[in-house]
Amino acid sequence: MKLDRPTIQQATIELLNEDGLDALSMRTLAKKLDVKAASLYFHIKNKNELMVIISELISERVYTRLQKLTKPDFYQLAHVMREELKRIQDSPRIFEITFPFTPYRSRLIELAVNTFRLMGIDESHLTVVGNMGNNFVLSYVADEQYFAKVPDQKMPADFPAQLSSPIDMANPDEAFDYGLDIFMAGIEAKIKRTK
Repeated sequence: MKLDRPTIQQATIELLNEDGLDALSMRTLAKKLDVKAASLYFHIKNKNELMVIISELISERVYTRLQKLTKPDFYQLAHVMREELKRIQDSPRIFEITFPFTPYRSRLIELAVNTFRLMGIDESHLTVVGNMGNNFVLSYVADEQYFAKVPDQKMPADFPAQLSSPIDMANPDEAFDYGLDIFMAGIEAKIKRTK
């Protein structure tokens, strides 16, 4: 088997989707690729670099899809990002633990910041608003992935009965849109109050 970046990325994604981030190691990846760990270290320094490569791959996929749209906005960015994150188990955690200013992630950040700037967000608050939007998408997908793995998990008996789960797994797309609408409405309300 030829050992190159796409091959390593694909094997990593397969391992993540099979066993999750906690089970992933350079040793398990080398075994999956049927190579010695030393051969793998020739291409990838360590697990952290591997996670940066995976986060950048996801970001590239998102960016490539958004480039096909006319003037993508934050709604489109959030939806495409969610779809791509859901393809890889534990991807929100990978984004959480990796450096965010890689080439494609930086382009996504720039797109989000420009969207908020055009909405009228003050320059001094663009980073805060961008972080809040990013955190909403990442935490939503993390919850989706968690509750998909443990569907029989029940909420504590003293938790209000109408809240059977922190995420509406029966209608996750609708719930995501609702949360995104609340986030965007909050931005719009804040802009109106500051004018």
